[in-house]
Amino acid sequence: MFFIIKIDTMDRFTKEIKVGKENMIFEFTRMQNMNGVKFFITSKDANQKPIAFSVRQTGEGNWTLMPGALRWLYDIEDELSNAVIDTRLH
Repeated sequence: MFFIIKIDTMDRFTKEIKVGKENMIFEFTRMQNMNGVKFFITSKDANQKPIAFSVRQTGEGNWTLMPGALRWLYDIEDELSNAVIDTRLH
């Protein structure tokens, strides 16, 4: 069995986003399966503990957090969505 892995420069990117009083680096990785496209996002919290979560596309073209995301991530949901949208436009 063979798998073709397509790697595109836009399939992985990083974005610095202000969270509270500090800037955090988020790494976005595009994933696609039978359920559609989503972005798996990783970062480290203020204590340098790794965090991971995903966003999926809404019907309006924005990106929304998938259930189970940490509560404080909802405060920056628009910034996460805009980061994905911005990379898709370039």
